[in-house]
Amino acid sequence: MDKQVRLNEAFHSFTQASRSLEAYYAKLSDRVQHLTHELEEKNAQLKDAVSRLSESKDFLQAVLQSIGEAVIVLDQDERITMTNRAAEELFCLGAGKAVGLSVEELPASFEQGTGGMNLSVKGKRYDVIRSQSTVCDSLGAVRGHVILIKDITALRESERRQERNLRLIAMGEMAAKIVHEIRSPLCSIELFSTMLAKDLEGTSHFEMAKGISTGIQSLNNILTNMLLFAKNQKPALRDVKLDNVIDESINILSPLAQIREVGVSKSLTGEEISGDPELLKQVFMNVFMNAIQAMPGGGKLEVLMEAKDEFLSVSVIDEGEGINSENIEKIFDPFFSTKDKGTGLGLTIAHKIMQCHGGFIKAFANESRGSAFRLYFPRVNKEVQAVQTA
Repeated sequence: MDKQVRLNEAFHSFTQASRSLEAYYAKLSDRVQHLTHELEEKNAQLKDAVSRLSESKDFLQAVLQSIGEAVIVLDQDERITMTNRAAEELFCLGAGKAVGLSVEELPASFEQGTGGMNLSVKGKRYDVIRSQSTVCDSLGAVRGHVILIKDITALRESERRQERNLRLIAMGEMAAKIVHEIRSPLCSIELFSTMLAKDLEGTSHFEMAKGISTGIQSLNNILTNMLLFAKNQKPALRDVKLDNVIDESINILSPLAQIREVGVSKSLTGEEISGDPELLKQVFMNVFMNAIQAMPGGGKLEVLMEAKDEFLSVSVIDEGEGINSENIEKIFDPFFSTKDKGTGLGLTIAHKIMQCHGGFIKAFANESRGSAFRLYFPRVNKEVQAVQTA
């Protein structure tokens, strides 16, 4: 009987334990189901956050790449971790090629110039503004640095041209006054010296009188150049084939080129511009003469014409003595000359005539030898002309 009771009690205990276990299992299943649902929600949120972070990163990367200034990102060790497209183009590097390098290891050099910071990359010089900022986290710890480089070469060139124009205007006004004051008495002196030379013809003093007349003529030529520089040029514009102007200018100077043993080569495109052929001839003769005189021992004079966007450019390249870097900006200034007998007005007059045609002229020192002058002319738009004349 006791065994039966104990057995019943055991079955009862087992039944209660089973029911408790079933209840616990049900609660556990509900809890697992709840946690699974919660985990799925967290995974969805995490996936959404990662997606937003990726989109944000892509957006920031797109913004960085679209910035026109060169951007270089450095880590704490000042090693490059990222560059944008503008930086890669400025330093002539492929995408990602700068990663891991220091700024000093880039194929470029920075130096402080008189007008600001200069950057040299593979022989090309740029005027730039360089700034550097430190990147810190929320606790103030340094995470890296960002370098921003803005190319202001075109702006500096525009400022230099404007300053040169202001100087030319001031010098032109002064030159006009000087010519007016000197021309009148000089004409009288020339008249009397000519009369004196005629009276002394056949005597020992004839050569002295002739020398006076020659000196006066030389001075008169200088005053004529000053007058050309001083007065406002008014070109008679018409369609001009620039090849013909260049050929005529070279033909006039060909005897001098032969004497100096200077060979001339040309590569012309046959394009037309709107200009005054006589004034343009004066421009090319001044530039060609300058190039020939720069090669006293002979050499090669190269004339290259290229059509680019809005401008037609003509490059005049010589193998002469070259131009010092400090003289590049002065070479178009009036009365500046590196020659013993030069008046310093030839290139100034050429510069003024180019301005009258809506163009400009620039000088460059070649890397190896000689110098180059590049003349920029506005291109003739045939479609616009057809509309205007219709």
